[in-house]
Amino acid sequence: MNYKDMLPMTPERWISNLLEVAEAIADKEHQERRWRAPDRKPWECPDELINVVFDDCGIDLFLQEYAATFAPEQRTAAFSFRDALNDLCHGTPQILDSAATLTDPRWAIARQKAAEFVGTFKGKWPGAA
Repeated sequence: MNYKDMLPMTPERWISNLLEVAEAIADKEHQERRWRAPDRKPWECPDELINVVFDDCGIDLFLQEYAATFAPEQRTAAFSFRDALNDLCHGTPQILDSAATLTDPRWAIARQKAAEFVGTFKGKWPGAA
């Protein structure tokens, strides 16, 4: 059995899920407001956003499955977004401090790459045949 036998995931749904989390990663104002709020929810943190990208949305599998269908600028944006998050994860503690993450230059890069990912894909992939 492989992943295709378990749950049907259309390309449209997959990219929609990735775009939603990428938009959340790109939203600096929301992060600054909520991650420091005394009433913030446990899921309002950088760890949760990163987990959604890698675990819930399976960005690595998405890239493996569809990268050949991307326009060159989409391919660059998608891999750059994934790589920026990987760079952050490999150079930080297991659990990220929200306040420290907000000032981390690597998080600023991840936000920028998330915005570029959204800009290159939203409404532009998958293409109409």
